[in-house]
Amino acid sequence: MNWFEKIKKPNELNVANYALVFQIREREKRAAELLIANKELLFQNEEKEKRAKELIIANIELKFQNLEKEKRASELIIANKELDFQNKEKEKRAAELIIANRELIFQNKEKGKRATELIIATILKEEAEKSKLIIEEKNKSITDSIKYAKRIQLAKLPKKVDIYSALKESFILFKPKDIVSGDFYFFHKNEKSIFIVAADCTGHGVPGAFMSMICSEKLGDAVAQCSGTSEILKHLNVGIKNTLHQTENSDSTRDGMDIAICQIDIESRVVRYSGANRPLWIIRKDDLVIEEIKATKKAIGGFTDDNQYFDSHEFKLNEGDSFYISTDGYADQFGGNSGKKLMTKLFKKILLDIQHKPMCEQEKHLNEFIEDWKGGMEQVDDILVIGVRL
Repeated sequence: MNWFEKIKKPNELNVANYALVFQIREREKRAAELLIANKELLFQNEEKEKRAKELIIANIELKFQNLEKEKRASELIIANKELDFQNKEKEKRAAELIIANRELIFQNKEKGKRATELIIATILKEEAEKSKLIIEEKNKSITDSIKYAKRIQLAKLPKKVDIYSALKESFILFKPKDIVSGDFYFFHKNEKSIFIVAADCTGHGVPGAFMSMICSEKLGDAVAQCSGTSEILKHLNVGIKNTLHQTENSDSTRDGMDIAICQIDIESRVVRYSGANRPLWIIRKDDLVIEEIKATKKAIGGFTDDNQYFDSHEFKLNEGDSFYISTDGYADQFGGNSGKKLMTKLFKKILLDIQHKPMCEQEKHLNEFIEDWKGGMEQVDDILVIGVRL
């Protein structure tokens, strides 16, 4: 080996060493750069983690703030509801106070009204008591006068003892609605005949009694001046119209009467009958039917013409036969279970049912029956029933 080679070989070794050192240094540099890069990356990661944590914290803070806001909103809603409730309670209390005030005002007014009413009632009661005393005094005076008028009316009626003396088997059921009556009965006996009459004048009470007095007087005149029942009624019709000045004028009174008149011949048992709106009923001995003789459908007085003819009927009675005349008061009486009129049909049935009884007991039965029929109801009209058995 020459010196050149000897010199050359160390240089190659140096270069190789330099190259190796350079590579090592490069590697160390790269390692350092990698280390720096790793540190940078770590730093960046730490920054990211830090930012992520900050974001998480920020989100948590935001959520907390939102929760706080929601909490505050809820508290505000609750506070508003509480306020609304309080306001409603106040309004309710205010309304209750208004109602209470109105109620108090109303009660005060009612108290004032009652106090006024009490004062008025007291005054009215005092006035009523005074008026009652005055009315009672006047009523007593009027009643006393009517009772005295009754005495006069009864005095004008024929005595029942005279009627029962002439007609042994007979009865007269006479029940005025008021103290005095518009119904009346009439009796007259002469050498040949007995007249018996049931009459019903217009009205009842005092007006009816006035009419009955007039009609009874005129009937007595007609019986005295005429012989037959038809003629008597015709004469009576004219007499009533003349007495009451009844004419065709519209201001003329239309008062009058319905009547049934019988003329009885005791020896022959012949009965003559005429009627103005009031029929006659015959019940033969041991018979179960009623024979009815109808009346002329015209009243005495009022609109009836002066020349009006009243039908006359004649029939003979055998021993034990009976006849009945009456006004409409008995059949027209309200009562019974249904509060209705007794009616003619039931009246006839009652008469048939009591035919086995003497006439005095028939009167008692008819009186008791009509009183039971009325019950607590008022008598609606005067009642007059006459029964005669030959």
